[in-house]
Amino acid sequence: MMTKLTKDILLKKGLPKSNHLEDLKTLNLSKMQLEAQDIDAQLFSQMVNLEELDLSKNNLSELPAKLGLPWLRILNFSDNQVDDVTVLQQFPNLEEVMYEENLYLTVSDNYKACCLLPKLRRLNNKDITSLANHVRFVNHRELSSRVNTYWEKNYKDKLPQEPSPAIIKSVSGEFLKSVGNQVKYGPNSLKDFTKWKVQIIADHLVSSLLGEKKGNGEPQRERVSSRSDAAKASVTQSKKQTQNQKTKLRTPSKRLRPKAEIDQEVKLSSKKLRSSAEADYKVASSSKRLSSNDLLAIVLTPKRSSKLQESPLKCSPVKIKTDSAHVQEQARPGFLTPSKVSVKSKPSKQTADRTATSGKEKKDTSKKKLLDMEPLHFLQTHCKNNDSDDFHTQLWSCAFEPNLDSSPSSKVATCGGGSVCVIDCETGKVLKKYKVPEEEFFTLAWTTLTMASKEGQKRKINVLAAGGRFGIVRLIHPKVGLCYGEIKAHRKAISIMCFSPTQDTFLFTGSYDKRIILWDIGVPDHEYNFRASQLLTLDTTSTPLRVCPVPASPDQYLLAACEDGCFVWDIALKKQQGRRSYEVEFNFPIYNKESKDTDYHIVDSLAFLSDDLVVSKSAMQGSIYIWSWKKSYEKQKSKSNRKAEAHVLAELQWSDTDLPYLALTTSADGYYVLCGDDAGKVWIYDLESCKAELQKGVPCKALMAPTKVIDWPYPVARKEKMGESTVNTVSVDPAMKYLVALTDKNVIAIWKIL
Repeated sequence: MMTKLTKDILLKKGLPKSNHLEDLKTLNLSKMQLEAQDIDAQLFSQMVNLEELDLSKNNLSELPAKLGLPWLRILNFSDNQVDDVTVLQQFPNLEEVMYEENLYLTVSDNYKACCLLPKLRRLNNKDITSLANHVRFVNHRELSSRVNTYWEKNYKDKLPQEPSPAIIKSVSGEFLKSVGNQVKYGPNSLKDFTKWKVQIIADHLVSSLLGEKKGNGEPQRERVSSRSDAAKASVTQSKKQTQNQKTKLRTPSKRLRPKAEIDQEVKLSSKKLRSSAEADYKVASSSKRLSSNDLLAIVLTPKRSSKLQESPLKCSPVKIKTDSAHVQEQARPGFLTPSKVSVKSKPSKQTADRTATSGKEKKDTSKKKLLDMEPLHFLQTHCKNNDSDDFHTQLWSCAFEPNLDSSPSSKVATCGGGSVCVIDCETGKVLKKYKVPEEEFFTLAWTTLTMASKEGQKRKINVLAAGGRFGIVRLIHPKVGLCYGEIKAHRKAISIMCFSPTQDTFLFTGSYDKRIILWDIGVPDHEYNFRASQLLTLDTTSTPLRVCPVPASPDQYLLAACEDGCFVWDIALKKQQGRRSYEVEFNFPIYNKESKDTDYHIVDSLAFLSDDLVVSKSAMQGSIYIWSWKKSYEKQKSKSNRKAEAHVLAELQWSDTDLPYLALTTSADGYYVLCGDDAGKVWIYDLESCKAELQKGVPCKALMAPTKVIDWPYPVARKEKMGESTVNTVSVDPAMKYLVALTDKNVIAIWKIL
């Protein structure tokens, strides 16, 4: 038997070497025959900076409480005799735990650990990010719903209007005694965890419900009444919409988008795709209709499986072929290299000082970096059937690849038609191209995940998510040319996607089904197996066109530009409900020149300049607004009135086009706003001189003109000059070296910033 641990032993076993326990970062106490009584909690509490602790291969029957290790990140107590993991909650910053070969610990303890440790990502040398999020949110939501139902059905009516303390104690005691045995969920192997979790939820429920019962009950009745009225109004509105609207889906076609419609169920030309997709959707409507409250932990593979799986399956990844022949075609006059592009302009009094000659902007060393640029490439990479005469495919979205090291990336992903491309902006070469027959990609987004090899070595990878007409999110690892999975996210087309800035695996998808869904896409293992879960559903009143987590509270609020306005949702995942409506709608002083009023609410694009400043625009407005998120949100008059006036600080002059759905963007440094128009121009606004005042809440009363407007250079293809193009979206890389614009003519324009 080992003698009790002393300060000298701890200093000898710890790193870095020091004479003070508070300096230790790592401590290895493995193979010392330690028992629980050998660990002095008072001595351990002095190691306030300890991050890694190894207690493996000892004789511990339990882990002592109150060890006081606030920054402990990694804990290993494998090969002991511990039978309870609830003591781990004293280490809130634990990210990795190992406790294999503790005979009495079961799969239920794994689930308990996920609940108790909010930052836990690895358990017993396996990445459990998806499992942890499933347990914390999906499982918790389902159990909470069942506990609430059990209370409402069996015990709520036992309490009179004004119960005595004795009755309250009796009813709550009876409820707490029975609920653990009556509420069941999940497989029998999780019976112990379920009972433990149900008891915790029931305790909280009793505290909250009976606390309200003992207090003033009138506000509770008012809330119930208002919910009832809201539900009736929702049903009435739904019926009216069903009667008045045809079951059709609007396509994001730029010219026809406000009026054109496509069938609600997308018709696929490939019978194989049609039957497979329908099989997937029938799963949700056959024996049981899935809702946001149902358990959704779907194992996804490139094969279109029609079953909901409980554990990961091995998949056969689909390779992305680098279309070398097609890329070569682009270097020939199919679409011209920069040396073969003749750039022409239409000089005018307003643009003479800013328009290019011979393809280059006039240099002015006094201007900011973004204002000096030259055309670099004009590419035609999304041709349907590799047809170099295709000048009709609309290009919708682009995003620069995140940096994995200190060197900035020059790679940009673009989507349009049935393909997704990854392009090197410097060389103009298409590095990877992914095609799906009959698909039309509308949106894409990047994220960086930490992937573990078969040997357990960690490495960061960039994953690209792309979605469109079929409502499927496709997960792509471009570096290895692999589409490793699909998520059947929506029944209608996906209009927009966005990853959370704080949770690498959290993906927001907006759709024409008038929903925004938060997914946890999981982390693929070394064989690219992965597990995805649906965490939250946000109901919208129209199609979401842009979504942005609020930078000041990215895990609390999501801001979205929709076809009928600008809305914000509470997205905190600690709440029980799995489906939510918006919290606030922001109103803007928008002037509709046709109806001569200010009642037109479409907001088709938005982005953040800083933690507080939002940039947004509306169709047919002729300007772009800069407004304060914080001050606008504070203007909400009451919880019952969910409308608030946007606190506008500045207005930027923009095109007077009537064409909607042209996306604006902001630079990474927060000083520039960029937006294209229907004449092929890119409008650039340098806000450095006024941003500080705007952040203080000082409004700018005058209409701000653009700092620079880049005119469409009229490139020549096959000796024929192209006409004007609509710039659907623009993007600037974080290092501010390249400006990319996507058009409705299947042309990607790349400028190099000097």
